[in-house]
Amino acid sequence: MIDNFIEKDIIRRVKITYVLYECRPVKIGELAENMNASFNTIKKDCQKIASKLEDDIVSYSISRSELSFQFKQDTSCYELVRKLYADSPFLKVCYRYLLGKNNYTAISEEEFISVTKVFNLKKKAERYFIQSLGTNSKGKVNFENHLKLRYLFLTIWMRGIGTSELNNQPLFLKSEQIAHDLGELLKNRFSKKSLLYLQYAIFLSINKKETLAIDDETIMFLKTGIIFNSIKTCFLQHDLDIDDGNIAFISLIYKNLPYNPDSYRLIEVDYQYYRNRLLKSYPSVVQLIRNFEAAFEMNLLGEIEFEKPLMDLVYTTSLGINEFLLNQYYFTNCSDRYIKEKVSQTIRLWLKDNFLSNITMSESIILQFCHLVMPILKKGEKKKTPIILVAKDEYSHMLFRNNINKIISENYFFINDEIYYSIDEIPELFFNINCFIVCERCLLDQEKKFILPISINNLTNDLKDISNYIFSCVLTKQ
Repeated sequence: MIDNFIEKDIIRRVKITYVLYECRPVKIGELAENMNASFNTIKKDCQKIASKLEDDIVSYSISRSELSFQFKQDTSCYELVRKLYADSPFLKVCYRYLLGKNNYTAISEEEFISVTKVFNLKKKAERYFIQSLGTNSKGKVNFENHLKLRYLFLTIWMRGIGTSELNNQPLFLKSEQIAHDLGELLKNRFSKKSLLYLQYAIFLSINKKETLAIDDETIMFLKTGIIFNSIKTCFLQHDLDIDDGNIAFISLIYKNLPYNPDSYRLIEVDYQYYRNRLLKSYPSVVQLIRNFEAAFEMNLLGEIEFEKPLMDLVYTTSLGINEFLLNQYYFTNCSDRYIKEKVSQTIRLWLKDNFLSNITMSESIILQFCHLVMPILKKGEKKKTPIILVAKDEYSHMLFRNNINKIISENYFFINDEIYYSIDEIPELFFNINCFIVCERCLLDQEKKFILPISINNLTNDLKDISNYIFSCVLTKQ
């Protein structure tokens, strides 16, 4: 991840700004502990931030132990950190290196740094490029990896380096219009950050037409989705014809952008759509969710507030792009660090079992995921007991499900989402775990002690028996 190479003082200020942007008083000691820095270092960083971002600040206070900043309402946090990243000599040398401008003297004169420092920065940039792109047969940086090379351009442009020279290019302006049109087509109200990210990706696709190393299986998967086909439609509307590899590249970038529709219902629809696609393509994700359920003694399968961040994490990890994204920084309170460690261990074990060793995940990526799922994981709910329902048709399923829901406590039980039309369809798993099976009488060859019968004609009495049985089991902790 590039932030591991950028100057430490700049990264600290970026992290601090994310916290200050919440416009709440912050203890200096709390920041110092989270960033493993001294009290005075944090205080000096905040003074630097106040000076650098002076035009974006309404007011601020730096007392002996506490900080408080108030930023202008129309200024996004992304715009603030972009200004801080712009002071990084490392990023500037990286960008020149990518453009092939490696003359020490020219860099030294234009950036007002010594030749010795330029030499050291260039060596540091090479280490970063080798980590990101790998090496070729001669042991040099593999700049032929065009896909990851594009990710590097996005990484640097998103931090505000080298973007001023793009603004006057006709193709860059056209890219902005295509990005706007795509947002309209997909009902996405882009933030400035998201719009820029997409615009840069589109610009790379129409300005550079190299063959990208995206495997056929991934392209076929993307082709069956809404995003790929919407991008293709947008390009055709602008009289541009690009190959499937470049459309796939833009699709990968778009999928990592927040979906900001006009209606919450669209968020739910989008979640269900991608959930079905992801679970079909990556069955091991269900096992990952089960691992989390075991670790936290909770039911998480089907919970949108947990699954949506998890799906995004799996998506970016499986495609090897999470380390190239510009993500927000989060901090974990001391009391919550055990959750973060448990999350980290669960994810890393799953990665080890399901992916090649070259798939990596930094602590900052895991920390961001933790922040998003922390509210549900902190509830501390004990794992609910599933109720498996077997009925002859959809009407019976609907009738029984709705009536059973009225007699059970949602704090202790849930009715499994899967629909079964015979006892034989129930997976063996459910006969070996703590659960209740409710079956329509006409589907039972004979009454079994561990299966609760139900029928439409005797519904009231059956519900009473089911309720009494389940209640007695809870009391006896069966």
